[in-house]
Amino acid sequence: MKKLNIKNIEIIKICLTIIIISIVSCFFSFLISLDFNETLIFGEFKLVKGSLLPSFIIGLGSNLLFYLIILPLHFIDERINTNKIKLIFMIILSLLGILAYVFITSILVSYKLSLLISLLIASLIELTYIYFIVKLYLYNHIEDKSPFYEIIRFALVGVIASLFDFATCYIFQYYILVNLQPVWITIISVTMGFIIGVIVNYLCSIFMVFKATTSKDKSRTAFGRFLFVFLATIGLFMGMGLQYLFFNFLKFGYVLTFIIRTLIVLIWNYVSRKLFIFK
Repeated sequence: MKKLNIKNIEIIKICLTIIIISIVSCFFSFLISLDFNETLIFGEFKLVKGSLLPSFIIGLGSNLLFYLIILPLHFIDERINTNKIKLIFMIILSLLGILAYVFITSILVSYKLSLLISLLIASLIELTYIYFIVKLYLYNHIEDKSPFYEIIRFALVGVIASLFDFATCYIFQYYILVNLQPVWITIISVTMGFIIGVIVNYLCSIFMVFKATTSKDKSRTAFGRFLFVFLATIGLFMGMGLQYLFFNFLKFGYVLTFIIRTLIVLIWNYVSRKLFIFK
């Protein structure tokens, strides 16, 4: 029988830890009583008030428990990075993970999914995210030039840029442009989200994702910047088409629409930039 190598053992330990902590977090659902009539409304979102604070506490606890297990027991057999700036980034991104946990839980609960299942799904997503944050910043894979970690970093940057994109698009869609025709609301909202998202994405791509680039590479030249914006503009029109198709025509929910168009455009962005800019 073929022996497991260190990497496979690490993955098994991490997966079991994530599953066990996620299951444990579900048991707290029996201590929480929800009133589905008490909601906070943000545009299309209806968040159940009673789920916000408990999910934040459980998310924070899951996060801390994960760190307390994998670090002292040396689940990851690599040298720990002590760079203070990177550790600060890790903490900030971990806190964003907790907020995402609260948001995911509240959204799922608002769609009448049981709190137990909502906590389980949110925990699995949050802890998987935290694992990659730990690998990138605590074990210095943020500097790793291998394709695997390049893709992980790109996905992380995509999430960060998408949050800026989503927040901008959402504010324009529901609060600023409410008196315009639906088509113009969609076009302007997606465009504004695109402008903010592409600026964040460019800066993060240069300094965080494609670590093999140097100051002399195409990405740092005027033509490289033009090409970056041009390819991103194609992604913008793809996003507009997908937004109108799924949200305005097919009447999908705003969140589902955003997830679909973001995933499709994210794939386009990575492939096009890898082929034409960050070779």
